[in-house]
Amino acid sequence: MTSQLPQEILIEILSRLPAKSVGKCRCVSKPWNNLLSSPLFTSKSHQENLILISSSRSLHTISTTQMDGFSRNLDLLPDTWDVIVGSSDGLVFLTNEEDGKFLVNPITLQKVHVQDSPLALYKPGSFSMHGFGYDSSSDDYKIVTLSYFDTDNEYEPDCADTFVDVYSVKTGVWKRLDSSPYDHAVPDLASGAFVNGAIHWLASGRDQESGYPSVIAAFDLAREAFDEIPAPSGVDVYRFVFNKLVVLGGCLCMIDSMGSDEIDVWVMKEYGLVDSWTKFSIKSDRGRDVVKPLCYVGDGEVVFLTEEESFVVYDPKSGTFRDMVADGVPAKFLDGGTFVESLVSPVFNYQV
Repeated sequence: MTSQLPQEILIEILSRLPAKSVGKCRCVSKPWNNLLSSPLFTSKSHQENLILISSSRSLHTISTTQMDGFSRNLDLLPDTWDVIVGSSDGLVFLTNEEDGKFLVNPITLQKVHVQDSPLALYKPGSFSMHGFGYDSSSDDYKIVTLSYFDTDNEYEPDCADTFVDVYSVKTGVWKRLDSSPYDHAVPDLASGAFVNGAIHWLASGRDQESGYPSVIAAFDLAREAFDEIPAPSGVDVYRFVFNKLVVLGGCLCMIDSMGSDEIDVWVMKEYGLVDSWTKFSIKSDRGRDVVKPLCYVGDGEVVFLTEEESFVVYDPKSGTFRDMVADGVPAKFLDGGTFVESLVSPVFNYQV
């Protein structure tokens, strides 16, 4: 019956389906598979969903349109997930307990194991941080790894450089660039925050005369070079390197917990504009346990991961918290991130 419909009407109908349903429709016939594999149907949605690592190291997703609902267990091996590094266009970059690197599409359940760079520093004896994002100039997804030697270890090289390695998902090749101009030896080995074509980390400048000021270092994926993004005017320029930098609602977000009485959450509404930083403060005692915000839900509420490995929902308007419920009980997860539904494949020249 559908073969009698004009293709433009069929496309109009199918384009209204969520990504998961489009994936199922690919199985109807070969013509449908060819049609639904076109870029028109692999494009992302705009609705963020949560992807979470449970206490048993398994991977789960929760729709933000059905908060306090049920989680979906993703049957993906290895089942020892450790860190959700980041996501872009429906692809999620994760590491496991052995620091294995994987690209996953939570909707199609396609998975790719990314081999380590041949120049990767050996462990123990070094530290690494990763970031993941999309380079629109080359239509490529890229992984960026910052690594440096443990200079406090007498057995390691006396080298203070931070090495920069970039992996192209399209070609499957790692390359090493010039070392970072910043000092990335920070207490929190945080994943990079991908916003506006760049991956961001907190770091320190290397200018001794200036007192080694804190900076927001932005690695531009197209130019493969670092820039600096202005920090909020209300933070201590010599101490905000100890804050946390994440993505919230598609914007760069800094969490300042250095104050004694409250936590400040800064959000950069317009990328690159210092005056666009806005702030809300958490003054509740319960707010001292929050680690990072994940996403907005409802009418401006924010989902936070806490130090107790639980998830809470904060209402900035009323200044109140409530537990997030998953599968009928308060949500308990080790780590969390967000992704959008899409059919973008992580498979290029690799086997799942």
